[in-house]
Amino acid sequence: MATFKIGVRAHDVGKLAPSELSKAVASFGFDGVQLVFPKAFGLAVDAVNIQDTKLAFEDSIMLIGAYFNMIHPNHEEVLKGIENFKKNLKAAKLLKVKYVATETGSLMGNPWGYVKENHSQDSFNKVVDVTNKLVETAKIYGVNVLIEGAWNHTIYSPKRLKELVDVINDPNLFVIIDLYNFLNIDNHLEHIEIFETALKLLKDKIRIIHLKDYIVEDNLLKQVGLGQGLMQYEKVFKLLNQYEIQADLVFEGVHKHDLESSMNFIKKIIKKEGV
Repeated sequence: MATFKIGVRAHDVGKLAPSELSKAVASFGFDGVQLVFPKAFGLAVDAVNIQDTKLAFEDSIMLIGAYFNMIHPNHEEVLKGIENFKKNLKAAKLLKVKYVATETGSLMGNPWGYVKENHSQDSFNKVVDVTNKLVETAKIYGVNVLIEGAWNHTIYSPKRLKELVDVINDPNLFVIIDLYNFLNIDNHLEHIEIFETALKLLKDKIRIIHLKDYIVEDNLLKQVGLGQGLMQYEKVFKLLNQYEIQADLVFEGVHKHDLESSMNFIKKIIKKEGV
């Protein structure tokens, strides 16, 4: 039977010094955090006091976020992203954090919106090349890379994410499943089927599951607090239990004023499902 720790993206709670942020996170009842140094502390990774961070969070950092656009049309931006990711891998080693995460990006540059070429084989090959570089450095530090897919990006489906994992074929590569990220206006009503596909294909590689909810507004998907939207969370947790997924759950992009109600909602479902 699956058991879960529940975390939150730290900067969704606030932008504070490490000790203050750690206390604020704990006040909502979270077990840990997804930490993005500049957004949480206002400092680049190499300017952060690692010892202060270690003391504040102890072993509650579930993952470090170092998201960058792997296929940015300006290659200098890609190189900067790789270099920053490597710095975060080093920080992860010092903090004894197992995972550093990124998405794969878009040829649009910024913002990371959809263009059809994102889904091309050429874009996929570029992602493979960059991911290999990240994994090579991760192995040096004894840390792991987490890749997160999204419909707008190159890794746009669970199947494409599985293809990436298979091509890289490395024990230091794992995945985040963010179901909301795989959805669009045409497929969102199939979100349970999409989630089950992800669990079937990637069960052994899933280490983090992002929890989000959404409504449809002006023919677009809009994120809302957990339990306030269309995401069928009772079915989501039945599947997590059925497939015996051992992963940490992380609230991502939940507004601060929705954190308490979202936590209550998820805990109620977990209790009901017996997971």
